[in-house]
Amino acid sequence: MPKTISTADRVRRSPCHPDAYRKAGNLLEALAAVECSFTAGGPTGVAAGLLRDLVIITGGLVGSVWLEANAETAATFTGLLATPSPPGLAELDEILASVLSSRFGLPLATVAACSTSPEPSPQPRRPLVA
Repeated sequence: MPKTISTADRVRRSPCHPDAYRKAGNLLEALAAVECSFTAGGPTGVAAGLLRDLVIITGGLVGSVWLEANAETAATFTGLLATPSPPGLAELDEILASVLSSRFGLPLATVAACSTSPEPSPQPRRPLVA
């Protein structure tokens, strides 16, 4: 769930209310659990309950007042709150990242921005001049 991880991390690192900071940390912990489950068992190894937790934690982070005030923007996400079984990981990643980006005014993460890029090669050292 690279887009949601990236967006939640940007929320956590942004100047925000301490409560939002804590909730973003909770979301990142839940995302780590999903990533571990995926690594161990593949897409079917992630329990629906873990995915449901992501939806609930994200809802708490964006807040019910914001969701109600932005019903059109958050319609897809709000639909998840009423669904007992969330969609697949890729679709869920897109929905969660989108609602977080909208709520906190952050640009939506792209897959390219979320992938790890190789470290730049170190600059050659210049010889010491005596």
